[in-house]
Amino acid sequence: MLVAVIAMAMAGCKETPYINNPGVNNEGIPDTVTVLYPDTDGIEISVDSAIAICMALPDGGTTSEIYKIRGMVVGNSTHPYDVPAKRDINFSISDNECISSLSCYYTKNLNNRRFQNGKEVPLTGSRLTVVGVLTKYVSASSGKVTPELKDGFIVSIDTMVSESFKGCPEPKDGELSVNQAIELLDEIEDEATSDDTYKIRGVVITRDLPTPSDLEQYGNMTFSISSDGGSYATCYRLKHRDGKFTAYNQLELGDTVVVEAKIQNYHGVCEPTKGNVIESSNPNF
Repeated sequence: MLVAVIAMAMAGCKETPYINNPGVNNEGIPDTVTVLYPDTDGIEISVDSAIAICMALPDGGTTSEIYKIRGMVVGNSTHPYDVPAKRDINFSISDNECISSLSCYYTKNLNNRRFQNGKEVPLTGSRLTVVGVLTKYVSASSGKVTPELKDGFIVSIDTMVSESFKGCPEPKDGELSVNQAIELLDEIEDEATSDDTYKIRGVVITRDLPTPSDLEQYGNMTFSISSDGGSYATCYRLKHRDGKFTAYNQLELGDTVVVEAKIQNYHGVCEPTKGNVIESSNPNF
């Protein structure tokens, strides 16, 4: 069956399968687009099948067929701060927690609407369905090949990780809650980092998994923690208290963790950085 599907792919560029509506927002960016294919269109396949189709294309080739793909968000390269300006987001989905993943490039929100703010961005660990065409992107500078879904939008979101938030224990003496850490941003200039190091207790609500080679080489993790399921801090490339993370299961969604790190003010986003995860409820930690 997969061979037959791959045979339907063709080389060459394909025009974007939507056109802008006349209505625009205050920044002059169209709020919606008119889709030339509805949600119900598209051949339903897995992420791994989508990757196989992309890799069978000629370099730069794009399929003539539309595909509908369900997977788990394993990485998000659009920072919440940047959403109001970009309005379309980039993220990756997988069948198998980042062993192989499909890049969803400049993807739009439900009903093909543009994203309005960072809170609409699907969190890492969410399961969703996207629809669009597939392409084999090859970097002109490095030659790196990336299987991509493009000209797409989200059809449905089965789970948003924050909806399953079960609460966070109160911080102990000498620790901050995530909300208390966020309040410190008032004392830190934009893009500056605190001189002091803080201990922050929170629950892991997103997790951007590194590739296996990056995990082995660098041993750090980027993830978000929350005290209330709403406000969050993005922990940037923190390491394990013993030096390096060595396995994905050492940091899971829903873990209660304590991080010890400096705080960076990244355009209003609280980013604990230059530190470690020093405590976790995860038995694999």
